[in-house]
Amino acid sequence: MDDIPALGVLRGKDLKISGTAVVCGGSARVCADHFENVVMVEPEESVTRQDDHHHGEKSSSVVQKRSRVPQYTSFHAYQPFMTLAVRKWFPNFDHEVVKTGARVVPADTKFHVAGVPIEAPWHQYTANNFPTAGLETLLRRLVLATCPNVKYVPGTVIALVRPESSGDAIDSVRVRSREGEESNILATLVIDCTGPARGGFRWLQDLSLASTTGTGQQVSPLHLEALKHTYVPKMAYTTCAFDVPPALMSPIKALGFPEDFATAGFLYVTTADPGTDSRNVIIGMKGQSSVQFVCGGWDVRERMTSIADIKTFLSEMVVLRPVPDWIFRLLELFEHEQVPSTYVYARCPPCVYIQYHLAKNIPSNFIAIGDSVLTLNPVRGQGCTKACVEAVTLNSLLIKCAAAPTGSTKGTGNLLPKDFSRNFFHLQAKRTGALWDTYKSEDYAWKTTTPAKGDSLRTGAWKRAYGKALLQLATKDRDVSAVFWHAGNWLTPSTELFSPIIILKLAWMQVPGCFGL
Repeated sequence: MDDIPALGVLRGKDLKISGTAVVCGGSARVCADHFENVVMVEPEESVTRQDDHHHGEKSSSVVQKRSRVPQYTSFHAYQPFMTLAVRKWFPNFDHEVVKTGARVVPADTKFHVAGVPIEAPWHQYTANNFPTAGLETLLRRLVLATCPNVKYVPGTVIALVRPESSGDAIDSVRVRSREGEESNILATLVIDCTGPARGGFRWLQDLSLASTTGTGQQVSPLHLEALKHTYVPKMAYTTCAFDVPPALMSPIKALGFPEDFATAGFLYVTTADPGTDSRNVIIGMKGQSSVQFVCGGWDVRERMTSIADIKTFLSEMVVLRPVPDWIFRLLELFEHEQVPSTYVYARCPPCVYIQYHLAKNIPSNFIAIGDSVLTLNPVRGQGCTKACVEAVTLNSLLIKCAAAPTGSTKGTGNLLPKDFSRNFFHLQAKRTGALWDTYKSEDYAWKTTTPAKGDSLRTGAWKRAYGKALLQLATKDRDVSAVFWHAGNWLTPSTELFSPIIILKLAWMQVPGCFGL
């Protein structure tokens, strides 16, 4: 949070870092403030086109244009941290969001644990309610429209180039165009934003086999492979989308619908208690008139193909408080009116963490951000905000980098400090890497999870026990729920969840059980 005020501060023309930052598959806004030139290499041209925003499109008509993103058309919401950061980069962001048919809404997730609500101070902040299909293309378009030093190059990065003369830095990246032609782009900094494809990891492995640094040291492919940790949560879910016609707005309100469609985001969310159930449900608004039910969980094998399936799924959930009646009435109305719907089933891929902060001899001008480093299960909903936290971290490091001397040649990455990559990866591990142990330990609560190498399902048991007790306390204590909400939204350090007052409250909560009361 302390680094957000420094976002969007443009260096003077003569103070920019000489050369080109090459961003592989991601947004280039941070680099635009610091480098003379920025190149975005993106294999899927649709995400940079202004017409690819699905203005007013219904869920049933949106085509999957992003082949590497299985959640492309699904309902998404983003934590307040991301909204605060993006507003610094693009002051007109809220206005542009509305133009796409999405919305900025109060950051209230309607979060429940086994049906029991957890109150939160959501009214203090706003968040985005956006499908991936809209947010990604909007951010790319805003970057290209507001940053004249950013260039889009359609194609795919296939290799990193590091001749011995460049020392431990990458000299350039090799790009293959859609027509199959190959060319090199000189690079002062290379950023892997290829997501779950993890292109940078493969490029480094290829580089380690093909070249040696000027000091004679080589990055071993076996060493790189040891940095990759994987486990399989065996999760699946179905996204059920209903396109609600305007004529149904009044009947829905009469059924007890708790909010105005014009301001609604999340409608109801409940997560399972590992001791009793494995199913979760997320219900929310996507855009102005699409309602989505996301039904799934750990080792959930049901595939929703009808409203009857959704009602059965909700009825069979093991919760302390039943799913609200208005949800069933809403589904019955959709069924009666034959509201157009789609059902998209997805199995979650393995969770992966590449611990670059433990690497040796990584090129000094290579970094990786977001899912290209750490991929979590989608129930946690941290993907975009995690990448945003790391972009803010990158900005804080670039601010400390001096500009190249006047008259210097465009370089090979040597204008960045020799420890730039190492410093970034260590900060990244500190800020977002802890999510790996936290969420991994939670997924280990289910016997169907395949643990990471060297782990057992008992790994992280104390974290699970502490987290479960904390959630129970949060359903009863408004102050604790506020800390829980702020930490979960990146607005306060997660260490606040272990403050002395919270630990004392947790201990006091156990007293009745200790005395059999």
